[in-house]
Amino acid sequence: MSGKKPVKKVEEKVVEPIVEEVKETPKAKIYPDVEYNKKERRKAIILAALLVLLMGGMALVTAFGGQEFNTVSLMMGAIMLVVVVIAVSTIPSSFKQYPVKDEPIIEVSAKEATIMGRTVKISDIQEIRLTITLPNMGTKAENEKLIDECCNKEPERGVTANLDFIMKTVDLTNKKKDNNIYTTVANGYEALLIFYKAGVKHYQIVYSLKKLAKFSNYNLDETVTEDGVKLANVSKKDRLKQLY
Repeated sequence: MSGKKPVKKVEEKVVEPIVEEVKETPKAKIYPDVEYNKKERRKAIILAALLVLLMGGMALVTAFGGQEFNTVSLMMGAIMLVVVVIAVSTIPSSFKQYPVKDEPIIEVSAKEATIMGRTVKISDIQEIRLTITLPNMGTKAENEKLIDECCNKEPERGVTANLDFIMKTVDLTNKKKDNNIYTTVANGYEALLIFYKAGVKHYQIVYSLKKLAKFSNYNLDETVTEDGVKLANVSKKDRLKQLY
């Protein structure tokens, strides 16, 4: 017999890799007013169609309808056709500005926001302007009275309004000169509050009625939260918690 002792086999333990669950940053979501946007789209199409018919017809008459064909009439007709092309080109932009899917057009987290597909840092938003269009009351005096009343109180909730973003820095990837972002959202006042809680300090609330426009005197710090506390008395940390 051999004097060698049998060698014990050491079982190799398979170490499972530790997979950490990546938690998605919670986001507050802001939606469009679908019915309002459908109406605005229809208006844009009708106005563009009328302009095409009017200017297109005038262009043809100007260029070829006269008894004498000359360079001036041809140039005038060409200019009118350019106007027609511009009118048609506004339709896609109107469709983009007024989405009709019931999906969020703005998502806001603690440090950044995605607005109409463009992601920006909260710190890069210089100012937000909320423009609320009021219904016509009739006379100019009645309209002025309505605007004055609205400017001295908290904005109404659940109202469709324009929410526009003035950016601090220029986005070099954006070839357009205007790097600001313009939106129309349902619940405009609530949307403004979301950004205010996220850290945007500068804002303007504007009331518009026909040719009249006036800045509101209302301070968002006076807004009372669901807990019955004014925003002025809520810490920045607690404001962020209220976003979601």
